[in-house]
Amino acid sequence: MVRTHKDGKIDSRSARLKLRPNREPYWSTLAPGEAMGYYRIASGAGTWWARVRLEDRRYLKKSIGTADDFVDADGQEVVTYAQAQVKAREWFGLARTAAGEDTRQTGPYTVADAMEHYWRDCERRGVKRVDRMTCGARLHILPELGSVEVERLSQGRIERWHHALAEAAPHVRTRRFAKKPALGPKPKTDEQRRKRKATANRILSILKGALNHAKHKRRVTCSADAWREVRPFAQADSARVRYLNLEEQARLVNACEPDFRRLVQAGLFTGARYGELTKLRLEDFDPVNESVFIRPGKSGKGRHVFLTDEGAAYFREVTAGLRGGDLLFTHEAFLDMRRVEPETQTPVAKRRRDWKTSDQKRPMKVACEAAGIEPLGFHQLRHSYASALVNSGIPLAFVAQMLGHRDTRMVERHYGHLAPSAVKATLRQLAPVLGIHKPGNVESLAIKTNVNVG
Repeated sequence: MVRTHKDGKIDSRSARLKLRPNREPYWSTLAPGEAMGYYRIASGAGTWWARVRLEDRRYLKKSIGTADDFVDADGQEVVTYAQAQVKAREWFGLARTAAGEDTRQTGPYTVADAMEHYWRDCERRGVKRVDRMTCGARLHILPELGSVEVERLSQGRIERWHHALAEAAPHVRTRRFAKKPALGPKPKTDEQRRKRKATANRILSILKGALNHAKHKRRVTCSADAWREVRPFAQADSARVRYLNLEEQARLVNACEPDFRRLVQAGLFTGARYGELTKLRLEDFDPVNESVFIRPGKSGKGRHVFLTDEGAAYFREVTAGLRGGDLLFTHEAFLDMRRVEPETQTPVAKRRRDWKTSDQKRPMKVACEAAGIEPLGFHQLRHSYASALVNSGIPLAFVAQMLGHRDTRMVERHYGHLAPSAVKATLRQLAPVLGIHKPGNVESLAIKTNVNVG
């Protein structure tokens, strides 16, 4: 049940009778956009009013009863301060429904309810990877907090859950039809603890998103202080960015299987993500402008990546012989997990198909072992592309544009340490000569080394 909001000006008879008559009611805010007021008149009992602000910023007001200033309340025509709040909240819902807006949830509203409504809203808005978000919530949020009412959540409880999540053993991949989730070892090294804290921060952001959505949609009346005041772990996302130098890139490409090699080369020429490359089609390559159009992906918008002469020549070879709408990158693989026909037990032949979500993991592992390179993921090719651009003196704003970032913050964060040498070389090459200083006859003293001290 919603608690009665206290207001010293109008919550008692004696306080109300001390107020001066006014043209507007004395308003008391019950929730964002919702208020209850007391209208004081010169003689006689005052009246209770309710006011609501709609999404289009219009205000609606309504008289909801006579105040019990001089007679006892009957709960219908004459109501107390607490009874007026109940009637006001009922009218808020009716007013919003009449205006075509969502109404506040009635009855207990749990974290599980908030997550369900949040998932639906994300799907409606076209948010990427909702499946991954729901999987993380079902593993880490719902078992511990799903049955808790949102209005009963406290900052301390969320912080304890957040801390326990960082200390827990990570979930590992299981077989396709496994009934129980599998857990790996608990974090022991600094890097393992950092990864667990990063996971805890990511899950916390999902929880906050769901609770803020419930608050925005007026499904709860509590303040958002309980979850907004919970701070994520600091420096948990500062992972070591791994990238390959030019010699390692060549060794990796030479060690790849033919179909996978083409995909790796495209990643090193464009810096595109694995999922972006697997969606490239013939019409995405522009041989005139020598660019590749990356379809909307993680960032929600597409971008054009301009190619070097070597990259443009590579994509001309890749697109040779293709027809409109064809995928640029396919490979020979089994269509499913079966290797033999169930009835005849004859071997199933491989077929050329598109690259699926995890098809790159095995060939990348094999290629790294063959090339004598420390194992890495496909995403490190994106880091290698960006680091090569920064080392070559390309401005960080251009690098961010090629990677599809909104600004240079991510580039500065991951590759800023590579920029000083590039900045120095670019400055010496492009900066103007001011001509305001003439060299004199002052020279630096030579510092002697290897001097024996007797």
